[in-house]
Amino acid sequence: MNQLPKKARYYVLFIITLAVVLLISLAYFYDLPSIDTFFMFIILAILVESLAVLLPNGGSVSVGSAVDITVMIILGPLGAAICSFFGITLKYLKVSNKEVHHIANTPIYITLFNGAQSLLSIGIASFVYYNFDTKSSDPLFYTNILPLFIAMLTYILVNTYIVTQLFSLLQEQSFFKMFVNNFKWTLPNSFVISSLGIFISLLYLNYGTIIMLLFFGPLLLARYSFKMYIDTKTLYMETVYALTKAMEAKDPYTNGHSRRVADVSVKLATFMGLPQHRIETLKTAALLHDIGKIGIEDSILNKPGRLTELEMSKIRCHPVIGSNILNDVDFLKNEREIIYSHHERYDGKGYPDGVVGDKIIIEAAILSVADAFDAMTSDRSYRKGMTIQQALTIIKEEACQQFHPLAAESFYNMVQTQGIDELTLNFSDSPV
Repeated sequence: MNQLPKKARYYVLFIITLAVVLLISLAYFYDLPSIDTFFMFIILAILVESLAVLLPNGGSVSVGSAVDITVMIILGPLGAAICSFFGITLKYLKVSNKEVHHIANTPIYITLFNGAQSLLSIGIASFVYYNFDTKSSDPLFYTNILPLFIAMLTYILVNTYIVTQLFSLLQEQSFFKMFVNNFKWTLPNSFVISSLGIFISLLYLNYGTIIMLLFFGPLLLARYSFKMYIDTKTLYMETVYALTKAMEAKDPYTNGHSRRVADVSVKLATFMGLPQHRIETLKTAALLHDIGKIGIEDSILNKPGRLTELEMSKIRCHPVIGSNILNDVDFLKNEREIIYSHHERYDGKGYPDGVVGDKIIIEAAILSVADAFDAMTSDRSYRKGMTIQQALTIIKEEACQQFHPLAAESFYNMVQTQGIDELTLNFSDSPV
């Protein structure tokens, strides 16, 4: 825990303490249901969290929120809080063929924070739900619908707030901007999954345990289909990385360039508040932005000195060549547009089409800044790379000329907000 920033350490301890206080309060005001029912739902919570599907960005998707809402309705606030805590902390999650995450190999503060975050989310949501005059145990009884809706919204809000606040402290980014982006992405997905909890509770209340458990059969099939989709997407990204390595093998001076550009592009796009799906598209485009150099002679790419005007004219063809290479790859059509336009200039003096101003798509403008930043701070055979501060000054001065002002100013503000060290964590081979 010592490796966390000071504010993040205090925040983690605060959330864990708050969860303990809430648990004690719930234990004072509410009772547990029968032991058999209680333990059945604890086991169910652990199972669904253990079967979570890992996402390429490091997150995961499970139907845990559906089980949380189910136990909220059936077990009450205290039972729901305890079930949710154990579901998160005792999960046995297979990350890969060689790696499994469980309580014994996870730092205790991470386990406790995750458990506390889950306990607080469903505990507060349950408290909200049971403080309405619901008049019936049937979750679809007309007096229960509004309380259920508010409880689910509370659950999503608290969950999103706790996680976003931590990442805001870790990354030193604006909490509000991160929260809005995360909430917009989380709300529809979490609301749909949480709504399943109402259906599961209805099955249990009306038909008993066996019928409720049978419902998880189709959910397992849906999980399998989703995992196949994620595995395919992971394979696709591995192919992109392989193409990047093949591309950079032609030009030893740009080793690691595409990954560094992708890293800065993602950070800048996140700072600017782009939606997650557009950030993912930008990341892929950034990794492949120089793929057109495959069509440029090695003698030009590896030339030790400055290029002639004729050689530069050939280099300027690489966005078009790259776009043509990807022309028949239908699922990369959005990336292809970004790659094609990433050397356009805001003043219209760029290439290949000389597009002016806001006609340049913002993703291409972001990529242009990230690409230029890495090019300026990297060594070449004929010059030493600039310092980060020198490159930053040029980017600021070139706003409205070479660079889109929104992208350039956002980049400058991002560095001022996060600090140069934070920005350059992945730039170990670039001079500072």
